[in-house]
Amino acid sequence: MQKEFIGKDSLKKIQEIIDRTDTKNIFLVTGRESFSLSGAKKALNNLLKGRKVIIFDSFQSSPQLEDVEQGVSLLRHNHSDLVVAIGGGSVIDMAKLINILVAQSDMDLFNIIKNPNLIKNKGIPLVAIPTTAGSGSQATHFAVVYVEKRKYSLAHDYLLPDYVIVDPVLSYKTSKKVAANSAMDALSQAIESYWSLNATHESQSYALDAIKLILGSINLAVNSKDKVAMQTMSLASHLSGKAINITKTTAPHAISYTLTSDFDIPHGYAVASLLAPVAYVSFNNASNKYKDVMNEVFELFDCRSVDEFCKIWRQLMQNCGLHSKLEDSNVPLNKLDFIVDNVNVERLKGHPVLLTRLDLERIVRMAITGY
Repeated sequence: MQKEFIGKDSLKKIQEIIDRTDTKNIFLVTGRESFSLSGAKKALNNLLKGRKVIIFDSFQSSPQLEDVEQGVSLLRHNHSDLVVAIGGGSVIDMAKLINILVAQSDMDLFNIIKNPNLIKNKGIPLVAIPTTAGSGSQATHFAVVYVEKRKYSLAHDYLLPDYVIVDPVLSYKTSKKVAANSAMDALSQAIESYWSLNATHESQSYALDAIKLILGSINLAVNSKDKVAMQTMSLASHLSGKAINITKTTAPHAISYTLTSDFDIPHGYAVASLLAPVAYVSFNNASNKYKDVMNEVFELFDCRSVDEFCKIWRQLMQNCGLHSKLEDSNVPLNKLDFIVDNVNVERLKGHPVLLTRLDLERIVRMAITGY
C-alpha cells in the first residue's frame, strides 16, 4: 500500500520516511537541472544531513536502456537502503526501473523488460517526489524505457513507489513550457483513463476529479504561475496518475511515443496534439455506449459536440503557448506512414474504439496539419 504525503512543504516528510526505514545510505535519482532549479537540492541538503547520498543524474531526458544499466550498476555497488527519485516523470521512471531491475537475479535487463513475469523480487523502499505537475509517474506501477528508439513499458506491482511526496512548492519555478507540457499530459491522461475500456468506478472518479481541477486551474498555473493554481495542478496530476494506474492510457499515448523518440517533441505536447484528432475519429466510429462516455468528457469542457470539443481543445493548447498542429513543430506530413508504422499496439488495447490503419492515418494527418 503506497503511503502518500501531499501538500505544501510536505517534502519535510522525507525525514519521517528515513526514520521509518532506518535509512543510512540513500541512492538519489534526479534531473541534472531540475534538482537545483526546483529548490529541492537546497532543501534536501538540510533534510538528508548525516546520511550517505549517492547521486545518479547522468542520463538522457527519456529513459534509455543503457542509462538504466548504468544506474543499476551504481546502485548495486553502493548497497543503498533507500531510493529517492526527485524530478519529472522520466526521472521517476528511471528510478523505478533501476530499483526493480537491480533486485532480480537475471542480469539480462532487456530480457526482463520484455518478460515482466521474470520479476520475482521487490526492490528496496522507493520514495517518488515529482517536481512537475504532469506525468503522475509517482502513482503508477509501470515505467517507460526506450531501447534503440523503440518504446517499451514495463509493468509490475513492484514498480509502484512505496512512498510519494507531492509538494507543489517544487513546481513553482518550472518554466512555462515545461508547465504547459506537464499540464496537458496530466489532462490527456485523465481523459484517456475516463474513456478507457479498462475504466472502473474508482478510476473514473480519480479522472473526473483531475479533469475538473485542471480545467479550473491550468490557465493561472501555466500563464500566471499562480501558486494556489499550481498547488491544485500538483494534486490533479497525482489523481491523473492514480487513474491511469488502474486503466493505463489509450490511443493518444499509443501514437505519441515516436513523436518524442524520433522528432524530439515533448511528451505532453505530443499527446495533447493527438487527443483532439483521436476524439474526433473515435467518436464518429464509437458505439452508443462510448459516445455517451465521450459526451460526458465533452460536457466538462462545456461542449455539445465533438467538433466543438476539438475547437476548444486546440484553443486550450494555444492558450498554454503550444502549437495546435505538429507541422508548426517541424513534423512533416511525409513522415505520416513512419509514425503510423510505429504506433504502440499495446496501448491501443484499452482504447474504446477499434482503430483501423486508415483511422490512424487520418488521426496523424489531422495532428500534423490541423485538418
